[in-house]
Amino acid sequence: MSFDSDPIIAQLRKGLLPIEIFDGADAVKRKGQRGASVLMPLVFRHEWQVILTQRPQTMPQHPGQIAFPGGKREAGETALQAALRETDEEIGVSDHDITILGRLPSFNAVSEYRVTPFVGIVSPKAKIIPDPREVEDVFETPLSFLMEPKNHVPRDVFFEGKNHRLYDMPYNSPDGTHRNIWGMTAMIMYRLYQRSYQAVFETEY
Repeated sequence: MSFDSDPIIAQLRKGLLPIEIFDGADAVKRKGQRGASVLMPLVFRHEWQVILTQRPQTMPQHPGQIAFPGGKREAGETALQAALRETDEEIGVSDHDITILGRLPSFNAVSEYRVTPFVGIVSPKAKIIPDPREVEDVFETPLSFLMEPKNHVPRDVFFEGKNHRLYDMPYNSPDGTHRNIWGMTAMIMYRLYQRSYQAVFETEY
């Protein structure tokens, strides 16, 4: 799939890093940390949408939270291989239906993971089949909504001796369902907005 002529994809590419990682940026940075990857899946349905999942309330970690497909890397996997495997396992979309555009900088999550986010395009013909053990619901949110500054609701938190400003992205879907997109998922999308639309590039994550 080629999207070189799409102006929105061209805009996103401005903030993305190359797919390959040669500098070890995805490597764990502290004792006990583990590598993890997520995929921000885009799909075009009249306009660009972001595919998101909601975790079951029964999950031991982050129950009910809105998330991207993703998880910890297995032995011998690259960061990209982990993101693609987890996407297949969680929502049933294989790498044959995904075109990777690039990645965002790896970062230390509040949990014990060093996370590498990738951005990719899913074929609109791909069947989404969520695994009920890991995914309670799959839904789509317009990329235009998520990249609109007025929809970024600031929230200040105090963590590890410092104040941090986070941004939530509460969204009401056309069927009336309210979902609060927050935490790591919202932070990844806010970082994409900063890099692609504001040309704000932090040097350390």
